[in-house]
Amino acid sequence: MRSGTMLGARFTLLDEVDHDIPGIERHLAEDTRLGRRTVVDIVHGSAAGEVRKEAMRASRLRDPRLARIVATGRETVDGAAVTYVAIEHVPGAVLADVLARHRIDARRAIAIIGGAARALAAGRAAGLSHGFVRPGCITVTSRGRVVVAGLGVDGEAAAQAGLVSAPSEADDARALALLLVRALTGMDPEECTPDDLPDGLAPPARDLAVRALRGAAPTTIAAVVDALVSADSRALIGFDSAVDGLALTPRLEREAAERAEREAAEEERRREEERAAARALVEAETLAAARTAVDEARASELADNDIHDSVREALDEIAAEEAATQELAMAAALAAEQERAVAEGRAVAPPPEAADRHEAAFDTLEIMVAEQNLVREQGTWELVLAALHRRWPRSEGIARSLRRAEERANRGGPLNGSRVVLTVAIAGLVLAVMVALTWLASPLAPDIVIEEDPSGIPNPAVTATLSPAPDPSS
Repeated sequence: MRSGTMLGARFTLLDEVDHDIPGIERHLAEDTRLGRRTVVDIVHGSAAGEVRKEAMRASRLRDPRLARIVATGRETVDGAAVTYVAIEHVPGAVLADVLARHRIDARRAIAIIGGAARALAAGRAAGLSHGFVRPGCITVTSRGRVVVAGLGVDGEAAAQAGLVSAPSEADDARALALLLVRALTGMDPEECTPDDLPDGLAPPARDLAVRALRGAAPTTIAAVVDALVSADSRALIGFDSAVDGLALTPRLEREAAERAEREAAEEERRREEERAAARALVEAETLAAARTAVDEARASELADNDIHDSVREALDEIAAEEAATQELAMAAALAAEQERAVAEGRAVAPPPEAADRHEAAFDTLEIMVAEQNLVREQGTWELVLAALHRRWPRSEGIARSLRRAEERANRGGPLNGSRVVLTVAIAGLVLAVMVALTWLASPLAPDIVIEEDPSGIPNPAVTATLSPAPDPSS
């Protein structure tokens, strides 16, 4: 039936809601006469007449624990006969929705099932049995009132659909006892044992639940009411707002525990990954810092004066080896040339005479002076220190050594220093002394006559006087 259809010139169909009985189409409707919401069941098939008949019987009951049947009727809509039953809409917590996720504590469970048993006892007093008692037909209002719906409709429709047998009081009593078991344990009664019942349960209520589990439930509604005599409706005040605080069913508890365990494992794995990443980052930074420190220390050692001298000595040795290699190469080339000349019968050219060493030395000094007057280029050590400084710009040792090298290079060549001048002066003095000694040691020419010193010529008179007399005895 489409929304907006009006039945009985009073009930405007709104939204269709789910219903668990085949052959009944349930709608939420608006009672335009009373101005409130109503539930309208549209009955299809051959069961429509029997359902309407039982509904008319149930409509005579006026008990607040039973959802009142407002109206029944039959009319034609779009050329088809329609049978409907309008039932009071009771807002609150539907027991089917509660038991889908929660189990109920003993005090409240006994109050709910006890209230439902009293409602059905009122119907039984009028000769009516529900016939299809289930969690979906029990509602707990916010004031704690337990209301049972479907009396006179659900049982007959379920029987016509083949879901249950004809409505009977024994079936209603057994259904209430099994509902108590399900409310207390949160489990299907077929899967429960007496050990699954909670502790602290009143003995009559426990006995009722155990009998139901063993298939020996009472056959009268009165027996159920007597077993639940401890029911206290005050425990249900505000029940609809307290549903979320109830314990979960065992199945949902297991699922929640497994989910929490998986989430905890995932969270621990995520934290371990974060810790591993943090450790890797710290290790990388520490390793990089250590490498930088080692490299700077090594560079500082290279920039030290002792290392500087060692490097300079090594460079000098390399230069000396290169010079010796060049001399050997030149000598070998000269020897080969002489051999070829002898073989060809040519005259052998004498080896070039070495230039005067003093003149060569002075020529070398002049060349050095000329080179110093040119634009200065960086030396090898300066280039090494500059490269190290670019690699480690924050190293004070490298920067200090580079500054000293630049200052030494900018002070000028060796000829500009006082020590060089002094060295040259001493060398000149030594040379002059050597020349003088050479001249002194050379013999005089034969044409030079040197007169003897007169004092060295002996005087005859003096000589005769000083001559001793001959010994007469000789």
